[in-house]
Amino acid sequence: MKVVISKDVIKKSKKILKPSQRRKLAEFLKTIEKNSFPKPSYDVKPVKGERTERTNTYRFRLGDDRVFYTVYWDENLIVVTDIKPRESAYGR
Repeated sequence: MKVVISKDVIKKSKKILKPSQRRKLAEFLKTIEKNSFPKPSYDVKPVKGERTERTNTYRFRLGDDRVFYTVYWDENLIVVTDIKPRESAYGR
């Protein structure tokens, strides 16, 4: 699968992630090219209410931050859409 990273995600990762977290994010992005849901080695969960027939949205826990990505099954495409702190990541 092809992985596309939004420009906002790149900016936010440089701003809010530590160097070790950026390395882990880079490793994760290489992993999801081969396996869009790498559950055993990473803390990845589907986002409730964001599933359709053609897409699934997941979140990856990276310390106190969450990385959100959407898998477009028909296009064989993964789009990394956002990085948010845990406190503001979930709309409650």
